[in-house]
Amino acid sequence: MSSVSNVTLAACVFMTVTCLVYSSNAQGPGIGSIDLGPIEPDFPIRTCSPRCENGFCVGGRCLCQPGFTGRTCSNTIITVCYGGCANGGTCRYGSCSCRPGYSGSSCQIPSCSPSCANGGTCVSGKCRCRSGYSGSYCQTRVCTPSCRNGQICILGQCRCPRFLDGPEPLGISEPGVPEIDLVPFYPAVCCSRSCLNGGTCIGYNRCRCRSGYSGQYCQTKVPSCLPSCANGGTCVSGQCRCRSGYSGGYCQTRVCTPACQNGQICILGQCLCPRFPDGPVPLGISEPGVPEIDLVPFYPAVCCSRSCLNGGTCIGYNRCRCRSGYSGQYCQTKVCAPACRNGGTCSNGKCNCRTGYTGSYCQTRTCSPACRNGGTCTSYGTCNCRSGFSGSYCQTRTCSPACRNGGTCTSYGTCNCRSGFSGSYCQTRTCSPACRNGGTCTSYGTCNCRSGYTGSYCQTRTCSPACRYGGTCTSYGTCNCRSGYTGTYCQTRTCSPACRNGGRCTSYGTCICRSGYTGTYCQTRTCSPACRNGGTCTAYGTCNCKSGYTGTYCQIRSCSPSCANGGKCVSGKCRCTYGYGGSYCQTKVCRPSCQYGQVCISGRCQCPRFLDRQVRGLPGRPGSQEPERLPIYRPVCCSKSCLNGGTCIGYNRCKCRSGYSGQYCQTKVCSPACRNGGTCRNGKCVCKKGYYTGSYCQTRLCSPACRNGGTCTPYGTCNCRSPYTGSYCQLSPTCYPRCENGGTCIRNNRCSCPSGFTGSRCQNAVQTACRVRMEIHDMTQAQRQLYIDTYKTAYGQPALRTLLRSHAINFAAGIHTRNQFLPWHRWFILELENILLAVNSNVILPYWDWTLHSAAPWSAPLWGSASHWYGGDGSGSCVTTGPFRSGQFSLVSGGCLRRDFDLTETTPSALVVNDILSTPVSSFNDFELRVRGELHDTVHCRIHGTMCTLDAAESPDFFLHHVFIDKLWADYQARSTAHHDAHFSSLGSAMTAAGGHSAQDMIDLNNQPGGVCVRYEQPSSSTARQLRRALSRVAPSVIAKRVSCQPQSLDVSRAVQQGQELFRVSASERSRLSSLVSKQVCRSAMPGQAGPSGARTTATANLGFDLNTLVSLANAK
Repeated sequence: MSSVSNVTLAACVFMTVTCLVYSSNAQGPGIGSIDLGPIEPDFPIRTCSPRCENGFCVGGRCLCQPGFTGRTCSNTIITVCYGGCANGGTCRYGSCSCRPGYSGSSCQIPSCSPSCANGGTCVSGKCRCRSGYSGSYCQTRVCTPSCRNGQICILGQCRCPRFLDGPEPLGISEPGVPEIDLVPFYPAVCCSRSCLNGGTCIGYNRCRCRSGYSGQYCQTKVPSCLPSCANGGTCVSGQCRCRSGYSGGYCQTRVCTPACQNGQICILGQCLCPRFPDGPVPLGISEPGVPEIDLVPFYPAVCCSRSCLNGGTCIGYNRCRCRSGYSGQYCQTKVCAPACRNGGTCSNGKCNCRTGYTGSYCQTRTCSPACRNGGTCTSYGTCNCRSGFSGSYCQTRTCSPACRNGGTCTSYGTCNCRSGFSGSYCQTRTCSPACRNGGTCTSYGTCNCRSGYTGSYCQTRTCSPACRYGGTCTSYGTCNCRSGYTGTYCQTRTCSPACRNGGRCTSYGTCICRSGYTGTYCQTRTCSPACRNGGTCTAYGTCNCKSGYTGTYCQIRSCSPSCANGGKCVSGKCRCTYGYGGSYCQTKVCRPSCQYGQVCISGRCQCPRFLDRQVRGLPGRPGSQEPERLPIYRPVCCSKSCLNGGTCIGYNRCKCRSGYSGQYCQTKVCSPACRNGGTCRNGKCVCKKGYYTGSYCQTRLCSPACRNGGTCTPYGTCNCRSPYTGSYCQLSPTCYPRCENGGTCIRNNRCSCPSGFTGSRCQNAVQTACRVRMEIHDMTQAQRQLYIDTYKTAYGQPALRTLLRSHAINFAAGIHTRNQFLPWHRWFILELENILLAVNSNVILPYWDWTLHSAAPWSAPLWGSASHWYGGDGSGSCVTTGPFRSGQFSLVSGGCLRRDFDLTETTPSALVVNDILSTPVSSFNDFELRVRGELHDTVHCRIHGTMCTLDAAESPDFFLHHVFIDKLWADYQARSTAHHDAHFSSLGSAMTAAGGHSAQDMIDLNNQPGGVCVRYEQPSSSTARQLRRALSRVAPSVIAKRVSCQPQSLDVSRAVQQGQELFRVSASERSRLSSLVSKQVCRSAMPGQAGPSGARTTATANLGFDLNTLVSLANAK
């Protein structure tokens, strides 16, 4: 092929690149001619003949612009796409331009375009290529791994091509590939060694070095820029710093700033939109004077002189492809999508609908006139009315549901009912005349009367329940009782004469007197409690107090002089009314306190005028023994409050509390000042980390930190726990052989043994016998006598008297709350036992199992008058029989032992106790509450007298009762390991006034403080043995249904109410307890019931339930 001379620009690309040829006469603006020299390609350049009119020549064939067709692109294509373009396709010149991933005449077929080559597969409109190929449709062979050292990838292989004379890259194709895959072929630029310091291989063993480096492989560093910086660039540290508009290693390339957009290209620093050329090949141009040719690609014109608006894309010369919803040359016009319906017109992308239509594209029909009363307009322009309305636009009210029983519907939609009917739709029959006295009218028009009334309209009163014991029912529905009976239905026996002074008549017709009264009908007054502090009891039952004391039993110190201005004397001190102060309320004070420097003058806060003298006195209140002098200061009022507890001391001057400063004490300071280099921040000292601590950095830290529980002293040294030593308690003694049985090594080869073990290594167990506690009726007479004598002897000694008073002192300090009640009283009992054993080592601690006498507790032998029993009832006064009678025994707090048995009530039965002991371990809270509230509190106040006061522990009865409560806890613990260890979360906390002991110390009866072992002996009577055996075999649920018992109530009795008040049972605990005690434990049907043999046994009479039935149930097991 002949050489091409005087050519401005030439290059060849097959298939995807157009070939352009510019003659020397077709120079564009700013483009100079370049002589590239002779080019002799290996293939012919094909031209189109005849010449293409509305397209360009590619490979000898015309490639038409959109909208044209034909061999020379001379025919115009219809611009309307029939059927529309699917899947986001755009109609251009009668054909659909599909989005990537779709094809077909209407873009209805998802596909890859162009189709995937080289075995690639189309997945969701994208080509997934085989290994060794890449590109949008797998058309390009790639090399894996990438080529290095100047080698290039040719047909998937890295090659170092032979040197070519011509400087231009050429393309070669791979035979057998459907579409020609062009691979640029450059002069040989392979280097046998890698270029150093960022150099680039540009020829055979030739490297182009970065600025500042030279040598064949750029191994030598040079201080200057080579080649020198062009176009005004400056060399800085061996690199060229280019002027604006230039770039490249030595500023040789003109660039456009900002970057060209909308298809424009950068030519010699300017963004240009080139004209459409005739030639098919894009060429490169260079800038004269630049040492190396800088090729700029020159493509067919696809740029727009104006930016495409609203997200449009430039696809040709001033032609934009618009997004859905826009149109126009530059996508400047908003269109309505979908198109407006029903005659609506599009304006600025929105539809203006005709009357009778609405919606975003006028698709919805409207109703005219509008639907009323909540009706909705259908798509057909008719109203869909709510229930109760009708009419063309829901204007008419209807009755829904329809009126019944002859009722008529009014214009307001309500029913007008006939006589004898009522209701919203006349559905209800009414009664005439109306039902009286709370009777209700049935659907049949008859009256359903309340209990106590009868008659056709409930007009007649009846007695319900029926009058008892011969009483007659009056016309008013009340019972007229016979003499000796009273109550709403004559069910209660009365006392004659009536009980006086608040006495209560029992069901037997006898009076139970209130505390402070006695006699057959409570006619005699006594002083109860006894007069204190030297007071004497008068014949009227009132106390005549000595001077300095007052109160119903002279228990209150009086005030002298008497309290003035309405003040009240409380414990010998005046409690003043609001607005007064002083030792006897003689001074008028200001409430609330005066602020801002004002002073209190005669009960009013005032800001006094300026006086020459600092202080002037004012007279006191009239009638006082000594004039009252009120200081008047110079004006010290502050217009703004002094902050943080500051005090106003002058006009807008505050005296600040320690730790604050500023005019109004608004600034917090550190007080005392931070020590040891600490800094004050917001009133707090920030200490040097790792050296000091404390509120003002006064404490030295130990470094390293003390180990093994050692504590750091203020001097920065460690105070070690035994048996640890060392500067930071890191050294522990060693014992060999090791300590056994939990022993602790305290010195080298010295063990400290726990209670119960001894020996050099704690290897020997100490053999100790457990202390035995017995039911008092199982003890011999001699054992009981020994206990009572020992108790009375110890009672006169300081140790026991101090112990007993500690109970009263700490009565309300937590010892009767759930966390401490059981373990604290176990400790209290143990302390008593230790004191008694110190007096006599043979004494045995007794308990009273009141369940064995539940039905008749006050008839138990325990209350006998012999010296080895406890004596009887005091009837609200002093006990007069037995070893603790008045004159033979007095309380630590003074006075005699009092008892006031609740003769009408019983103690809880064995069935109740068995039900409580059956409480699951997961409900330990309920177990403790029932033991404390249902058993402990109740029995205390059913014995009454001293036992129902703060001084209860001074009564010998106290320990009989509490040792049994502790035994019940022990019986519960014996059920399982989980029952044994059950308690509350405060197990490890020290108890109140218990010598530092915690609840944990008291849990195990086999290991009490001091290594003491305690064992409870079960009651040994035949009745007790039978009862234990039967209860262990029969479930509580079976007992509740099959065993008859006397009913017991814990809700209304005097003992329950007094016990709850005395022991301060909370409202929530009372509510919970009420729900727990309401549980049925037996079948309430026993009074007077005969046993299987025809008569009630003594055991049944004492226990309060049918023991024979229970034993039969157990035997049946």
